[in-house]
Amino acid sequence: MAYGGVIGLIFVWGLYFGLIFNNASANSTDILKKTSPIYAIAINTNILANISLCKSELDLFRDGVDKKKLWSLKILDANGEPKPGFIYGNRFWLGNKKQCYDIENRRPFEINDIWTKNNLKFHSNIDDYPPFNLNYIVSYIRHNSTIQYYTGFPNEDVISLALCLPASCTRDEISEILKYIFQERLLTVGNLFDADFNLIHINDFKNDHQWLINWRIITVGFVIFLTLLMMILGTVYDIIIHQKRFKMNKLLRPSTDKNIEIVEQENYLYDKRPSIFAEIILCFSIYTNTKFIFHTKNTSDSINAIHGLRFLGMVWIIMIHSVLFMSDYVDNRVWSMRMSEGIIAQIISNGTFSVDTFFLISGFLLAWIYFKDRKKMLDNKKIINCIKWNDFFNGIAKRIVRLTPSYMILLGIVEINFGWYNKTSLFYMNERPHDTCAKYWWRNLLYINNFFGHETMCMSWSWYLSNDMQFFIIGLFLLVLSDVYFYTSATLLLILLVCSTAITGYISYSYEYTSTLDMQWNMLDIFYYPPWMRIGPYLIGIITAYLLTRINKKLCINKKFIFLIWIVGSLCNVLTLFGLFKRDISVIYMAIYVALSRSVWGIGISWLIIACYTNNGGIINKILTLNLWIPLSRLTYCAYLINPLIINSIYLQSETSIHVDFLSNVIIFLGELVVTYICAFIMTLMAEIPYTLMLKLLMKSRNDKY
Repeated sequence: MAYGGVIGLIFVWGLYFGLIFNNASANSTDILKKTSPIYAIAINTNILANISLCKSELDLFRDGVDKKKLWSLKILDANGEPKPGFIYGNRFWLGNKKQCYDIENRRPFEINDIWTKNNLKFHSNIDDYPPFNLNYIVSYIRHNSTIQYYTGFPNEDVISLALCLPASCTRDEISEILKYIFQERLLTVGNLFDADFNLIHINDFKNDHQWLINWRIITVGFVIFLTLLMMILGTVYDIIIHQKRFKMNKLLRPSTDKNIEIVEQENYLYDKRPSIFAEIILCFSIYTNTKFIFHTKNTSDSINAIHGLRFLGMVWIIMIHSVLFMSDYVDNRVWSMRMSEGIIAQIISNGTFSVDTFFLISGFLLAWIYFKDRKKMLDNKKIINCIKWNDFFNGIAKRIVRLTPSYMILLGIVEINFGWYNKTSLFYMNERPHDTCAKYWWRNLLYINNFFGHETMCMSWSWYLSNDMQFFIIGLFLLVLSDVYFYTSATLLLILLVCSTAITGYISYSYEYTSTLDMQWNMLDIFYYPPWMRIGPYLIGIITAYLLTRINKKLCINKKFIFLIWIVGSLCNVLTLFGLFKRDISVIYMAIYVALSRSVWGIGISWLIIACYTNNGGIINKILTLNLWIPLSRLTYCAYLINPLIINSIYLQSETSIHVDFLSNVIIFLGELVVTYICAFIMTLMAEIPYTLMLKLLMKSRNDKY
């Protein structure tokens, strides 16, 4: 009896613990099917056809999880699932892509034997590896939860859910299961946050590279290959043959000119002309073009402070780009909006004035060079008694030659780059130049893309180039007209300035515009891109150049008045930059601010240029005229073009979202700044300098011929 009683007791206890274990297992699977999207998929395979290989392998995975087999737990662990911070904007359920692909890797870890043996105690080789191949996909899901905070930015209601699945599963099969799960509201997260889910698209990372078979991509690839070949040939020819000829020519005909060696070399290039082919490949010489970039001497009448303004202005723009494009990948956007409310953060949130600085510089340099050339003509007693329309059209042609080659080459690179990330990135892309550039690249070529909406704009940041080209045409027309009808030209300029100010204020008042970050973004087509909203600083730049040519480097006013102007000029910049702090502003005040702010900002920068040129800049002049800025300034154009591409590429290739945190984001920005200028240097050597020189050479040869 005693023995039988013991057996019975053991049986009862075994039954008890078995029930507990089974109950625990049942509870864990019940939890998983409501919280884990991949397990919910695996448990609802009954809607697939019985002959489906995907169904069989998902069933194997589900059974493996139920039995706690290591390979299935690895797969479960690599899958995306709801993350903390959903209410504050975390919509990235990304899982672990590299872990998913590494699950099938049978190569042992290269670690100390102590840890290897320790791992083997708990890991069985049989259970370590899945019985099928794996693939990683990402599904984009739109939700309608009203509990999440919305900030007014595009696609903030799109969830990126990454899934590590059997490679046999097709997009259609996974779509069918996900739609069923969403329709039946089987996930706890949907019930908890009152959210309905709607599947938008599934991105499968099995890449067949068919998208590369495209005439535009093939053309860009050929141009890049040809450019690299020309750079190699040009550099070899320059160093081995041309430099020796150049030095020999200097010995035979010593130059008394005090200009820089590269100018002598350029003159020599056009004087000797061994052959047109030799001259063309010399345009691509890395050696000579690098010397040009790093040359730091200026002529006596050059305005050295422009170089400092350019570089520091570009640093500011890159900082703004970093924050702007980062917003598509941020998992705590609401907190980032909180950060933007601070007084110092106005440098970013109200940083569109950085672009107005470049509009002013562009208008200033156009007029400065034009007036200096006209002054030389007058000094040589050349009378201008008719409008030089030839100068007008030649000026436009030279501007197009200067800007277009780099622009079009980069446009092709952008289309390829974003096309690649569209196939391989986990993130839902708001910036989609691989689609828009394929359809609307001709708008960029004609410099008119700023007249079209943001949604259809190829390279959204290229709006600046279109505005700048349009302003250049208007400014050059006024300058050519001023040769004969100066007062008419001046009157037209003032009318343009007043009309732009009035129209800007009226539009702001009509739309009841308030300069919050979301409204700035959603009204780009109305307040940011149109040329009539942005021309003010450009016209201020033309006026500034005219004043500087009249005063001849001297301000005939006393020091006290100069100090007063410094205060007024500084206030122009400080008040416009920080004038919207707290942003609790009436519609009328906002309309006045929007109407005047850009031109007032331009006035402040104009005084800075005048003060530095007339030796009234003090320490600011010393900083802005450092020779260090000159090479960096010459890279500005390509830096502007390539920077958004770099920023988006950094974020799109990542497996994790970005978390807004001041110190870490500063470090990211500094890295982006360095990489931008390295790439800008390469792009300048590849495209900007060589193609500009080549086109000018061909135009000159044509003029000489006819």
